[in-house]
Amino acid sequence: MNKILVTGAGTGLGKLMALALANKGYQVIATVHSLEQVALLKQTALENKVELTVEKLDISDVLDREKAFKWNVDVLINNAGIAETGPLAEIPMEYFRRNFEVNVFSTLALTQGIVQQMVHRGIAGKVIFISSIAGIITKPLTGPYCATKHALEAMAEVMSEELKDHNIQVSLVNPGPYDTGFNDAQMQEMKKWYNPQKNFTRLTEDSFKFPLKQYQPDELIERIVQIVSGEVQLFRNLLPESFVDVVKDYQSSLWTKNS
Repeated sequence: MNKILVTGAGTGLGKLMALALANKGYQVIATVHSLEQVALLKQTALENKVELTVEKLDISDVLDREKAFKWNVDVLINNAGIAETGPLAEIPMEYFRRNFEVNVFSTLALTQGIVQQMVHRGIAGKVIFISSIAGIITKPLTGPYCATKHALEAMAEVMSEELKDHNIQVSLVNPGPYDTGFNDAQMQEMKKWYNPQKNFTRLTEDSFKFPLKQYQPDELIERIVQIVSGEVQLFRNLLPESFVDVVKDYQSSLWTKNS
């Protein structure tokens, strides 16, 4: 497996994994949301002395997706996504729908096209969904994002079974609180619409801050490289390891939780 498509590679984890995979000698197509990000990522690749093909791919754009279907990739890493935040009882529906449009519908549309090409070519491909611990647990004010990641979990679980007979391996990666800027930015998103004079939910300045300690993502990037290489073949990959028991305890508590 040599040709890898990484979506959402303009920033954060996507950029890091694209550079790491290219450094390992893989042919990486790193895709970004806008044309402005193309030049920036090309410059970053140059500075890091790695060969990286950079393309614009807005996964919610049908023409961009059709272009990607012709790249004949062996591995698809679904990393692109956005995060809307705010109380579910009050978030304007256009923001909630937008979160699903990008993270769920567009991700599935891209995956369908890539998988169909893999099957047509008869290759043993891989599809890696970058989910989140938010796909397994929830926290107040992160409902819109959590809902999309829960949907992504279901999609990956089902596809892992449906594609076995076609030798296409599906894996999930569940990053915990890694310090890439994404977590801090998502907590600011609700400021677009939240108005204390109109909304009944009472928020403070602390409500707009990410509440957990954040970690450096080196171990997560290493795990993704291991999944691509076949060194790790787990379906679910949740990191940091210290969060595995946290998540399991949370899920267990729901069985005895009072409404």
